[in-house]
Amino acid sequence: MDVMATLGETCSLNLFPIENRMSPRALAALSCDAVNRYPYSETPDTVYGDVSGLAAVYEYCAELGKTYFGARHAFVQFLSGLHTMHTVLTALAAPGDRVMIMDPSCGGHYATAVICRGYGYQYRYVPFDRTSCQLDIEALAASCADVDLIYLDMSTLLRLPDARALRWAAPHARICLDASHIFGLLPATGRTLVLDGGFDSISGSTHKTLPGPQKGMLVTNQDSVADRLAARIPYTASSPHSASIGALAITLEELMPHRVEYATQIVANARALAASLVDQGFDVAGSAFGYTDTHQVWVHPPASVGTHTWSRCLTAARIRSTTVVLPSSGLTGLRIGVQELTRTGMCEEDMLAVADLLGRLLLRHESPDEVIPDVVDLVRSFPDVHFATQPTAVVAH
Repeated sequence: MDVMATLGETCSLNLFPIENRMSPRALAALSCDAVNRYPYSETPDTVYGDVSGLAAVYEYCAELGKTYFGARHAFVQFLSGLHTMHTVLTALAAPGDRVMIMDPSCGGHYATAVICRGYGYQYRYVPFDRTSCQLDIEALAASCADVDLIYLDMSTLLRLPDARALRWAAPHARICLDASHIFGLLPATGRTLVLDGGFDSISGSTHKTLPGPQKGMLVTNQDSVADRLAARIPYTASSPHSASIGALAITLEELMPHRVEYATQIVANARALAASLVDQGFDVAGSAFGYTDTHQVWVHPPASVGTHTWSRCLTAARIRSTTVVLPSSGLTGLRIGVQELTRTGMCEEDMLAVADLLGRLLLRHESPDEVIPDVVDLVRSFPDVHFATQPTAVVAH
């Protein structure tokens, strides 16, 4: 196998809700010497010496995270969203504790229940209303009096959870949001996803709506949560991958002046794509509430279409997509994300062309070979990374 050729970029239209485009500076950080180095650390018994100042990069990245999300504490040592989940759960819950998580058929992460069983937690699912695609706050309030921790592992979501409503429903439980999919949207959701009077922590992966490297991070305003995380991290992250820390710092640095505009444009593009898909003849979830409040759009296939038929057809036409169980129906459908389209500079009017490509392939049954040239032309029309201003003065460390 020619590994480098396989790793090379293919000209494709990315509708994955789980990926994004990194900036050239952030990508360059992943190939620097720091990729194989540890930062300076010292305990009463040991010293890990480092002469390149990597510990300062870690500190700088955490400071950027606090500023970006308006938090008192930030942790950036995690390798992925799943790694973050393990650390949060084991730092804040003990064997035998009662934990509520999301049902996978209602948007929950596939791994959370298995992880909870492995750590000896008693778990059950957060009530969810498929019609409104929202958490059922009233039902939660009636069922969570004995719960120690609510971990909202929302991987497939159209609506944002209301942190203050959740706090009203569960005043005595810790409430942690896994924001892997919506981290990049947080700066534009200040009234909903709050740390004061709402979530005890917000955490997740950094490569979906947040267009950074494949890592994880956590922010919190709770000193007690920060103390427990800080005590746990040395036993879950011996090497946080210094080059990726640098790439995340660069991503946050470049996005900082655009973070609200970027998040707002993602949601606007998602709503425009959903409306355009409806015009094409697709059955799109969420018409009662404007289709989506996130980067995701859900499309229900006809019953006559096989589970993964649509996704395979799109893949053959160089369109990256995912089929998952959609909470709106409990059945498999297309879960589309527009965050990378937004990152490359596409706006609402460009969603018409995206929807047309999907209509040609999935509804009018044109062959992938006929559609590929138009896919390539559209992608090549947006070659650059947007929302990535290089700072004129970088803080020295």
